Amino acid sequence: MKIFIGVDSPTLNGKIAKRFGHADYYLIYDSDNENLDVNSNSSHDEKHTILFDAINKGIKVFIVGNIGPHAFQILNKNGVKIYLARKMTAQDAIDKLIIGELELLTEPTVKKSMHHH
Repeated sequence: MKIFIGVDSPTLNGKIAKRFGHADYYLIYDSDNENLDVNSNSSHDEKHTILFDAINKGIKVFIVGNIGPHAFQILNKNGVKIYLARKMTAQDAIDKLIIGELELLTEPTVKKSMHHH
């Protein structure tokens, strides 16, 4: 299973970003082979290109600290499951996801998207 995670540093020890769209890095972790792909988020893209790239790569699981309505709608509409993980590392969140201890989101965690200028 490929898992997409927004974090504050480029390792599995990085903390889950408080705001998904403003994460410093995005990790793609493949739990089948333990492969880790690290991507820097330098642009804070308001068009959500990173979401569409992840969907096109077949990623169906996201772990977020918070997610706004626009990003949530894009992912939800494309059959992606979005899980909430706050105040933990990416590794802790992955471990909790695998044993079924993360909350599956059914709505965004914030009411308005924040635009980064």
